[in-house]
Amino acid sequence: MNQLKEAERKASTLVQEARKARVDRMKEAKIEADQIIAAYRAEMETVYQRTVAQQTGSSGAAGNELAMQTENDIRNMNRDFASHKEAVQRMLIDLVCGVKINVEKARA
Repeated sequence: MNQLKEAERKASTLVQEARKARVDRMKEAKIEADQIIAAYRAEMETVYQRTVAQQTGSSGAAGNELAMQTENDIRNMNRDFASHKEAVQRMLIDLVCGVKINVEKARA
């Protein structure tokens, strides 16, 4: 009977040790996977940053040219607005004041 209890204790201890070893292996695998993921992410970030730098480096002059052209267009629009403002106001006032109202005779 004592041998059976002793064998049961040994088996229980073995099962507990196996579970603990499995948990430890899973933790190690997770740490290793996290390290691999971090290295891959860093590598992909480097590739991305290099690509972005190449694209913006070649289009930087075009971006500056576009900004200058946009500023020039805005100045031209403001100048046109200022030069036509009074004429448009006069036209609108004339149209509003020149409305002819025709009152129809009521049919009796």
